Amino acid sequence: MRIAVDLHSHSGYAGGVGQIELSQVSHSMKLKGIDIFGTGDCLFPPRTQELQQQLQPCEEGCFALPGDSSRFILQTEVIFSTKISGYKNKIIAHHIILFPNFSAVHKMQNLLTKWGMKNTIGRPFITSDSVKKLQTQLEDIAAIDPLVEIIPAHVMTPDGILGSKNNLLTMQQFYRDFLPNIRIIETGLSADPKMLETIPDLAELTFISNSDCHSAALNRIGREFTVVEANEINYKSLIEALRANKIVFTAEFNPSEGRYFQTGHRANRKGHDGENYLPEIHTSKCPICGKKIIPGVQERCYSLQDNCIIPRHRNYRHLIRLVEVIAHSVGVKSVKSKKVIGIFNKLLQVYSSELELWCSKTIKGDLSGLVPPTTISQIMAVQKGNFRFEPPGYDGLYGKLQIFS
Repeated sequence: MRIAVDLHSHSGYAGGVGQIELSQVSHSMKLKGIDIFGTGDCLFPPRTQELQQQLQPCEEGCFALPGDSSRFILQTEVIFSTKISGYKNKIIAHHIILFPNFSAVHKMQNLLTKWGMKNTIGRPFITSDSVKKLQTQLEDIAAIDPLVEIIPAHVMTPDGILGSKNNLLTMQQFYRDFLPNIRIIETGLSADPKMLETIPDLAELTFISNSDCHSAALNRIGREFTVVEANEINYKSLIEALRANKIVFTAEFNPSEGRYFQTGHRANRKGHDGENYLPEIHTSKCPICGKKIIPGVQERCYSLQDNCIIPRHRNYRHLIRLVEVIAHSVGVKSVKSKKVIGIFNKLLQVYSSELELWCSKTIKGDLSGLVPPTTISQIMAVQKGNFRFEPPGYDGLYGKLQIFS
């Protein structure tokens, strides 16, 4: 059976947003067509308690609100950091960790205490002073349960394992003997499978895509997701399918929309006085502010690719959030406006979910009486790939959408 999953999220405990109710998340999951969602921040004790109080166990390793059909699995993001010989700064890399049950979560919390790590935020830091110690930490986490899964998050962004801040040549430098346990990577919003599949370290791994959302909003949940072929809906079946690379397709940002796609400095940086800098050829320092420029994901991918590798040609689709297409089509800035949400709800009178709409090869029935003609034409344009982002995303700014209908 095909299952749509979004396995990387954050609660309000990760900072930057207010509290996010699980009921809100569940509601958005149904509208988007997401079957299984990662809880986010499950290691943080207040969040752990909240999840245990609100969720009920259902299928093995899956949880749900009472009487609800949306499924959750226990998930957190963790930031590992260590020192590597030859590198001046600590190597820092974000990771997703999936857990099969609360017992495994509690064992991981005990490890954090044992290592003297503070567990005071939703996204904990796990530090070590050597790669050998890091390897031991990773092995201890994996030993909690055979179904615990450690996944490098947004692998090519500046804070990803192969990102430009770390400037590693291989993942072996970071993981050492633990590397065979890394079976899955997350593509991230600024990259897609085509950019990643000729990078030697990644070529044979499973690629998944997730929203990394900090909100239950319709333009955040499921903005990237993965459709996987699994035997049934439960945690074990899902993990086995991911490890076996049974990916039907991933739904991706067009990479040029992502905030770290292109190399450059945004105009509102200190010392820029309203002038941005987007070099055609990378320079180590910005000529405007004189500060170091961190290469974007596109440039970083080029530096690691090996064109002798025969790509697997993984199935993926570039999509835009439906509420953003609607807002663009009617000239409204806010995706939360009554007009946009009204049109969205009318479309879901015809389609069971946003996922069904984007997977449809043709527009169902006659929508002309339900939604504006410009909305229909722009949905069709996105389905055909007739859109781009200009300027592209860079230095923390998302790319600007243009649709050609």
